[in-house]
Amino acid sequence: MNKWKLSGLSVLPASADSSYRPKPGRVGTFCEPTQLIHISRGHGKPAHPTRLRRRKYARKDGQTASNRRYWLEKTPSMTPSDDGHPAVADMRQRIEATTELPAMPEVAQALLKLSSNPDGNLQDLVGIIEHDPSIAAQIMRYARSAFFGYSAEITSLQQAVTAVLGYGLSLDIAIGLSLGKAFNIPNFGPMGLYPFWRHAVYSAALCQRLSYCIPGPQRLQPGMAFLAGLLHNFGVLLVAHLFRREALQLAQRIEADAERPVVDIEREMLGADHPEIGAWLLQRWNLQEEIVTSVAEHHHPQYTGEHAGYAHTVLVADRLLKRHDIGDAESDELPEELLTSLGLSVEDAEAALEAIITAGPDLEVLAHQFPA
Repeated sequence: MNKWKLSGLSVLPASADSSYRPKPGRVGTFCEPTQLIHISRGHGKPAHPTRLRRRKYARKDGQTASNRRYWLEKTPSMTPSDDGHPAVADMRQRIEATTELPAMPEVAQALLKLSSNPDGNLQDLVGIIEHDPSIAAQIMRYARSAFFGYSAEITSLQQAVTAVLGYGLSLDIAIGLSLGKAFNIPNFGPMGLYPFWRHAVYSAALCQRLSYCIPGPQRLQPGMAFLAGLLHNFGVLLVAHLFRREALQLAQRIEADAERPVVDIEREMLGADHPEIGAWLLQRWNLQEEIVTSVAEHHHPQYTGEHAGYAHTVLVADRLLKRHDIGDAESDELPEELLTSLGLSVEDAEAALEAIITAGPDLEVLAHQFPA
């Protein structure tokens, strides 16, 4: 059985099924799996901003793959903070010592396996979803929303998938819903479960809507865009799952210092930010590269690498939603260069936002159901 190392500690892969393996052709042999997370703080100085590192690695057939492996790079261990905040050196030790990383839910594993099967079909998808009635109910509710304008009554999961959402979008929505069940988190402060899922659901719906507006070769897969929006802040959930006390202190600090970028506060208090932590977890879970990149880069308008379209769509969605006090974007301004790279106009973006806000009542109900 393969094992991973978390800064020197051997742990089983974060999956309920130890036989789970990456998809052929998408992820090959893993990078040297040491020093995945190792964070610390300088002598009385702000935490060194731990950056997301990328490197190429070889597939099993020896060919070079362009896939990137994300991890939090080790920085020298120094004196813990004495300013009343959680000491990053102590946080590093606790991450190293934990064996409680969330396992990927079994339904999510089955859905990911289906997504890699070229012969997968609607019946297979419906069969998997029906094993989790709460996911089935949420998908039906989303299909009934004003967002799709489907006039007939939706009475079954089969109808929601076949008549309204389609295979790809239904699959990606179900993956996102099932992954949300991996965390056990109380509902506290601005980073509690309801505020988190409210932002995630609005962002997902808006990313999906924006994907329809993107023309030609830049066009994104609507289901993948939805999933990118839904999961882009997953690092927040991992911190809250593993370190509840620190997550509460972080939430209180963010609420008290609302004008400061969230990622800056996270780096100061934790030594890393939620995009870094979330990208590490989702690549550990073997999520698609498009999703991992979106999670890692959605605060970086200057990013121009592979799958930038998904990361930039999430960034645009977050900035649009900030106009309605939803989410943690640093600004509500839309960079002209970024819109140009996506082939979007300001009018397209604002029309998409208006459509999502109109569907707000349905999205609010969906957010309250996460994770049911």
